[in-house]
Amino acid sequence: MIGLALLLAGTPMVPGMDQATSDAAECVVDNDIRDVRALLKTVPGSPSETEATSKVLVYYGGCSDNKMAAGTFSWRERAEIAEAALAPMLRKSPDVAGAVARDGWALAMPANAKPADYAAVTIGVRMMGDCLVRANPQGSLALLRSDRGSADEASAINSLSGNIAACVPAGQLLKLKRQDLRLVVAEPLYHLLSR
Repeated sequence: MIGLALLLAGTPMVPGMDQATSDAAECVVDNDIRDVRALLKTVPGSPSETEATSKVLVYYGGCSDNKMAAGTFSWRERAEIAEAALAPMLRKSPDVAGAVARDGWALAMPANAKPADYAAVTIGVRMMGDCLVRANPQGSLALLRSDRGSADEASAINSLSGNIAACVPAGQLLKLKRQDLRLVVAEPLYHLLSR
């Protein structure tokens, strides 16, 4: 059984939820956009992600009340960073419908990839996001342009909810809350609009 029930019936959205993580991501993007771009070009769980993460973590720790930061980013932290990097692009009027047809923005696994070598959950979330953005680019854009916890966010989530079942990767159990959907589409939209 896939974790769709958790996504659709998640707790009510609360403005400011996960604000500390979001603020840290914005701080990292403001201070180290070059390394953020390098991180977002990597496949989750790959050696290149580990290398890029070590550079971004220098700022992430400082942006998180000077906590020590080591290891790798969770899918949620990576998505928060992607959302922060996407913010300047959202101020423009991007043609997302036209951009969806362009090749090269969706996650591409290396031909010789072994699933055990990569971060399966993060890749599953990214593949779900790629699918949602492809299926409903305008709804995905509306979601990322909306304020967290707003009526506009709820409306955008509702517009995407019909595509969720078809977009969960086969064999994946993704435990997500309703408000996580904006993070699911953040990195795919970043890649779509940054090309």
